[in-house]
Amino acid sequence: MFNQENITPNPYDILEVSSAASTSEITKAFAMAMKKKRYNPKQIAEARKNLMDSQQRLIADYLRPNLPLIQRFKKQDLSALNEPIPLIKLLPEFDGLDTAYKESETISESDKELGLELFS
Repeated sequence: MFNQENITPNPYDILEVSSAASTSEITKAFAMAMKKKRYNPKQIAEARKNLMDSQQRLIADYLRPNLPLIQRFKKQDLSALNEPIPLIKLLPEFDGLDTAYKESETISESDKELGLELFS
């Protein structure tokens, strides 16, 4: 379906900082991320660069909850949409279902009389 490794993680997730992190916290987190080596150095450096730039940081703030979903959707195999629509064949047992449903909603005269006697 899709390869998890091709999804670019959010800069906040790479540096493991909150969206309220200061520039000094980002710098410290950058050093810690380089030591942990969970991501490659290029991704870590790019994350630091993006969070230090105010415009890029706004984009990261906006995309944080949606980015994995968007990237997963881009990687999905949608080739099934090109296939013809399958025909739906209804079973003959359901032919009179509409009539039976309408009849079940109608209240007979005897039921109305019984209801009046019980609840009046």
